Amino acid sequence: MAQTRARSLCTAATSGVLAIVGVVVLSAGPAFAADHTVQPGENLVGIARQHGVTVADLVRINGLSDPNHVVAGTTLHLPSRTTKPATKAAAKPAAPTRGSTATTTATALAGKGPAYTLGDDQRRQVNQLLDRAAREFGVKPSLLKALTYTESRWHQDAVSSVGAIGVGQLLPATATWLAGLMGEPGLDVRSTQDNVRLSARLLRLLLDRTGSTKHALAAYYQGIGAVLERGLSTGGARYAAIITARQAWFS
Repeated sequence: MAQTRARSLCTAATSGVLAIVGVVVLSAGPAFAADHTVQPGENLVGIARQHGVTVADLVRINGLSDPNHVVAGTTLHLPSRTTKPATKAAAKPAAPTRGSTATTTATALAGKGPAYTLGDDQRRQVNQLLDRAAREFGVKPSLLKALTYTESRWHQDAVSSVGAIGVGQLLPATATWLAGLMGEPGLDVRSTQDNVRLSARLLRLLLDRTGSTKHALAAYYQGIGAVLERGLSTGGARYAAIITARQAWFS
């Protein structure tokens, strides 16, 4: 789930709303439009999710040579809506069932614990770094640990298919933006310590912007712009429930 996602943070040029770019983000716009103009901070994964199409379709139709990099202002042609019929989405549980799904997920996780694939020394090192970063940015250590465990199983060498890196699964562009926000432009997303600190700073920002742990976690998954404009998606609610349940593992 998390390994195939990526995040990037930027200031939206027209609305001023911060948007996290990744599997589920981002700019508001008419679904299934004939064309899509790439906004600052967007990537193909987010655009594909927004319009209910696949990244492969976007790459094929637009003849893109590098699916991990699209330039703001580019106009992308979208495949026909019939490539992903709306009736299939309608067949899924309706919005009122979201709470039940999230609760079921949390209940299923309650009796389990983390399955580490790191060596003991590495695990202790990452655990200490997470504790330190949580104190620095005023977030709950258990929340930061559950989030990053869900993202990467604490593997700094984890790299997603769209280039998200490390413990917090951050895109280099996200890391650069956050480093500037922190006044530390030399931070390196490929460094375990820096990656952990950047991830903690991002979590702090999302908590501040949404005012809710549940919404902050969903924003890490689906994007702050999407959460603020449209609320939690089914996937975002489930993601938040998983991490909330896993907090108990690290308390």
